[in-house]
Amino acid sequence: MKTRHKPPSLVSMWMLDVFCCALGCVTLLWLLSTREAKSQAARNADAVTLLAKTEGDLKARQAELIATKADLDQTRRKLNADLEDLQAKYLATSTERDANAEKLVSAAADLATAKADLMRSLTKATELDDLLARKQKAATAAAAKLTASEQAAADLAKLLREKTRERDDLTATAKKAAEQLNDLDAKLKTAAAAADAATSNLAAMRKSGDELATARASIIDLQGQKAKLADKYDKLKAETDSRFAGIALTGRRVVFLVDISGSMKLIDDKTPAPDKWPTVVETLAKVMRSLAELEQFQVILFSRDAKPLLAPGWQPYRGEASVNEVRAALLRVNPDGDTNLYDALDLAFRLRPTGLDTLYLLSDGLPTSGPGLTPEQERTVGASERSERLSKHILRTLRATWNAPVGGSRVRINAVGFFFESPEVGAFLWALARDNDGSFVGMSKP
Repeated sequence: MKTRHKPPSLVSMWMLDVFCCALGCVTLLWLLSTREAKSQAARNADAVTLLAKTEGDLKARQAELIATKADLDQTRRKLNADLEDLQAKYLATSTERDANAEKLVSAAADLATAKADLMRSLTKATELDDLLARKQKAATAAAAKLTASEQAAADLAKLLREKTRERDDLTATAKKAAEQLNDLDAKLKTAAAAADAATSNLAAMRKSGDELATARASIIDLQGQKAKLADKYDKLKAETDSRFAGIALTGRRVVFLVDISGSMKLIDDKTPAPDKWPTVVETLAKVMRSLAELEQFQVILFSRDAKPLLAPGWQPYRGEASVNEVRAALLRVNPDGDTNLYDALDLAFRLRPTGLDTLYLLSDGLPTSGPGLTPEQERTVGASERSERLSKHILRTLRATWNAPVGGSRVRINAVGFFFESPEVGAFLWALARDNDGSFVGMSKP
């Protein structure tokens, strides 16, 4: 039987083409996805490696941070201990100063008493000298009379001998000779009486002389006591004058470094201190006046830069005239600007080859400008870190270059800090003085 209709085909050619195209697209997408997955896996592996490395770096930085914190804690404890030690030394120095002041007052009172006793003794001695002069005059007259009487007695004795011989030779004239002898005896008695009176006067004068000798001995004792008290007074005064709040005032060729930055007329950033700069000036004048061995000096001012107050080079010290000249010049200065301590020290140590032996630094803060930072640090570090780095650079330069020992000796540096709040300021000035054989004192607020 013949089939009338063609049986339907399940898969035609065009359907096969469509299926093949779809399969190719799926395969292509699978290949692309596989490739992207491999790339992503590689990137993920790199990210995991980078993350592990970052975690390692973070742990290392955390360890470094912990160590740095420990170092900072140790440094803070050390600075606190140094500050407590410094405060104890300051208290001991203040106690010693007060004790010396009390001794000085007591010695002055003893000296005044001794002076009063000496004046009374001198008055009495003057009276005794007048009496002695009168007695000596009377004694001279009596001695002259005694000499005349003795001469007369000698003459009478000679005459008596002659008369005795005449009596032996001339018996006939014995009566007349006897009468003459009686007359001579009367004269001899008169001379003897005069001699006795003169002897009495001489004894009285000798008594007055003994009293005068006793008075003179008292005067000598009082003068000795006066000399001892004067020595004691001078010694106490020298001990007091030769120290300034615990700093031994020494030096023949001395440079005074005076901070004239803006803070030297302020209590803090916003509060003026009208008496601060005059106090600094008077402190410098007192130190100059108390340097017993001072021969030559120079005053160097520093703020943004450094310059000498007077003509460059050494200036001869002329006592109060030099003190007044420096005081007047400093009072005309208006403090302003940064604190460039490096340039000040560099300028001062140029005088070391010509005999510089002592520096006195008068300041109230840490260095804020000058050499010691890289260009990058100049742009990036803050004020606190800047001062810390500049301070360390100055201390290193002092040890290695400026104040390195020459012939076994170094320049002594004393520091006076004025009215500062930050303990870092005191620590820096104390370290600077200690490292250079000097002393440091912090002045209280006005």
